[in-house]
Amino acid sequence: MYSIRYAKEGDVPKILDIFKNYNMHLIPSPEMPEINVKFFFVAEMEGSIVGAAGFKILSPEVGKTTLLAVSPTFSGKGIGLALQAKRLQALRELGCEKVITNADRPKTIRWYKKHFGYRQVGTIKKIHSFGDPQVDHWTTLEAELKDMNLSTYLPKPQAPPVIINAALTGAVHGRENNRYLPLTPREIANDALKVASQGASVVHLHARDHKEKPTSNPSVFKEIIQRIREKNPDLIICTSTTGRWEKYQEARAAVLFLEGDSKPDMASLTLGSMNFPKQANVNAPDTIRYLAGIMKERKIKPETEVFDLGMLDYARFLIRKEYLDLPLYSNTLLGSLGTLAAREHNLEIIRSALPPDTIWSITGIGRYQRRMVKWAVQNGAHVRVGLEDNLYLDEQRKVFASNLDLIRNVCEIAEAYGRPVASAKEARKIIGL
Repeated sequence: MYSIRYAKEGDVPKILDIFKNYNMHLIPSPEMPEINVKFFFVAEMEGSIVGAAGFKILSPEVGKTTLLAVSPTFSGKGIGLALQAKRLQALRELGCEKVITNADRPKTIRWYKKHFGYRQVGTIKKIHSFGDPQVDHWTTLEAELKDMNLSTYLPKPQAPPVIINAALTGAVHGRENNRYLPLTPREIANDALKVASQGASVVHLHARDHKEKPTSNPSVFKEIIQRIREKNPDLIICTSTTGRWEKYQEARAAVLFLEGDSKPDMASLTLGSMNFPKQANVNAPDTIRYLAGIMKERKIKPETEVFDLGMLDYARFLIRKEYLDLPLYSNTLLGSLGTLAAREHNLEIIRSALPPDTIWSITGIGRYQRRMVKWAVQNGAHVRVGLEDNLYLDEQRKVFASNLDLIRNVCEIAEAYGRPVASAKEARKIIGL
């Protein structure tokens, strides 16, 4: 069975080989200067790339397909249909309403019309000779994406392993709120190693100073990270760049400049401003772009944090402006007063608005945590739990939880619903680290 995923830089030579076999496109050329893996899918079978398809966005409403080919050995297996459906799905999820495709072979034109409802709208003179040598022009085809049924052609997904992200400390609570809350670098690192041993594959880190107050000091983060990596180098480390208490963007970004074994794998990126119960969390557009730009330059994967639906619209804007790369790792946090409520129908709306192939994690704040975990596990999403988000084991808030308790709860729920728990190595592959 084959699978389809976004392309990586290392896939480019194999992609070029596939297109050379078909005499389809000369790359580089005036019509295709290079392959942009951010907008390219590959079909993979038994570890080998057997097909590829590209797309691009012409405007917020209009997308265009670029290249599509399947290795001759694997033709007739529906891989071309699946690649086409996947790139159309991606365009639709990015907000495009219409797709344009150019083709020259009569058989290919009929294929687009039959399976995807294209109509012919014109012709374009070829800039240089490739494709069918008997045809000197492209036939331009157009289709509406809104009502297109693509699921028939996509490979049936298997139940994925669930990634457990442990938010250990946060920037709000103190030991007076929960005696199990880790605060020193040693305590935070020890909790990280404990939860990793029970199934967590990502740890979301905040740091505290010697007075147990939140700090963005990179030296404190460095100590925590080094303590973790000395004993568990595979665990994915995500550091916070929160603006909840730190107002200056340079201070928020300081942790992103750690080097070597202290460099984080991921970092949080909240996609808008919002109110918490007692304060505002301000994330100005220029600050979001500033942090995203550094993460991209430093090759640190953003953990995009979404508290309201409009933040996903802003994610699409950042994708179009190339501050964010697909696929996203996105964490939806529900249940904090002042932001989106922890209700199942809100999750359905969020799911319908996610950018294509988002690695989607869900967090329930406080008493909503267990309920949101169950929905996430049942619906193929991943989860974030931990004392940052919830201090108690019970909804009545009478029994204090530890981070280890909360991770074990997720594992029990995952087992009950038949979802395996991802190891750190598996999570790295899923996230694309």
